[in-house]
Amino acid sequence: MDEKTQLHTATDLQSNTDAPTEIIGTLPSDFNDPSEKTRVTFLATPDKSLANSEDKVLAIGDKIKQRFILDKLLGEGGMGAVYRALDLRKQEAGDPQPYVAIKILGNSFKRHPRAVITLQREAKKTQQLAHPNIVTVYDFDRDEDLIYLTMEELKGHSLSDFLNNKEELAKLSFKKKSGLILQIAQALAYAHAKGLVHSDLKPANIFLTDDGTIKVLDFGIARAANQSTYQDNFDAGELGAITFNYASLEMLNYESPHPSDDVYALGIIACQLLGGSHPYKGKDAMTAVEKKISAAVPSVGNFLLRRLLINSVALHRKERITDAKTFINRFYSATKAPRRIAISFALIFSLAVVNIVYVQSIQEEEIVFDTLSAIDQQKFHQFITEGNTALSYGDLEGAAFNADQAYAIHKTHEDIRALTENVMDIVEDNLDSANNKTDKEFYEKQMKALKEYPAFMDTP
Repeated sequence: MDEKTQLHTATDLQSNTDAPTEIIGTLPSDFNDPSEKTRVTFLATPDKSLANSEDKVLAIGDKIKQRFILDKLLGEGGMGAVYRALDLRKQEAGDPQPYVAIKILGNSFKRHPRAVITLQREAKKTQQLAHPNIVTVYDFDRDEDLIYLTMEELKGHSLSDFLNNKEELAKLSFKKKSGLILQIAQALAYAHAKGLVHSDLKPANIFLTDDGTIKVLDFGIARAANQSTYQDNFDAGELGAITFNYASLEMLNYESPHPSDDVYALGIIACQLLGGSHPYKGKDAMTAVEKKISAAVPSVGNFLLRRLLINSVALHRKERITDAKTFINRFYSATKAPRRIAISFALIFSLAVVNIVYVQSIQEEEIVFDTLSAIDQQKFHQFITEGNTALSYGDLEGAAFNADQAYAIHKTHEDIRALTENVMDIVEDNLDSANNKTDKEFYEKQMKALKEYPAFMDTP
């Protein structure tokens, strides 16, 4: 390949390098590079204090919309440049955290005929995703030719950076790795329940904060799983931001978006966290099918978990786990099963009881809430608050989801019992008041779905 046609890669949270990087084509499916391969058109400047707009060059210290002062360039990619910026309104109001992240729309995105409409629509949807594992989007606006998105400022590093640090990855316990996987899955499950598919999930779009909280970024290119939900049927995936080695086979074939597309990427990330490598050796799904490459999932010493990983990265949708909620339920079952089985056999042996059938009846020792870390206590109360808020708006799915997250932190707190009982009361009332077969069947299905959450499994 000659110098003129050399291809490079970039990601939205990739740090600037000292040399300019230009993507001038589409990466072939057999491009053997372990880094994330993204179909974008992007020009990165070597000057870390600058980023190009179509008509003007931005520099640190510039003011956007007479409100945001650019403080630091955080990263650049096909979607644009991300800065740390001082929000003058927050500063004037005495906000102790006056800084935000501001994403300036890139040239390639702006040249798309409906880019502004698309980003505005996607930003509106993202603003509705109120979840602790999804980055908070504040606003979408423009300043003359500049189009931008403001988000909460995050302190930490991308999951991509973490995965590249093999030494730190090796130090992380299985429990903590599992916690990271679950946080990513919980963010996706929440979005899937809202009818949204991320469509570009990858380590560079996942942020790990200093306190260990996962934040999923860039739902700005999220696509509606059910296009009938929106008046505008335009597919944001037309912008071409697809990361090849995290994209499902169906995405590469331009099929309609589906939650299982996100599960495919989640499964790959889970394999990287648990085993350190991509299950298809960095190859994209199409290449894996063509070359008949089998998924090499990590040896985790747990048959159920290994089977879950295999089902998550299945190349064909019909063989893959359907959505993040199902992934979470199976992940809980897989990680809890060995301990429960061990306890069950210990009880059978010591008590000579041969008729114990339901391992689920084994109750974990109660943990005093006050002994939890301050961060876990804060997260617990946040989930409870969001669950009650969702319930007040009639969002049973949101209430159940948040109750389940709180339950994962502390199972016997009175607030979790109150929230789960309130949710169950509403569903039971709806079922009792159903006056026709169709409504009754609907509420019965709703009740069944509710019982799939661990927090509701033991409710009467």
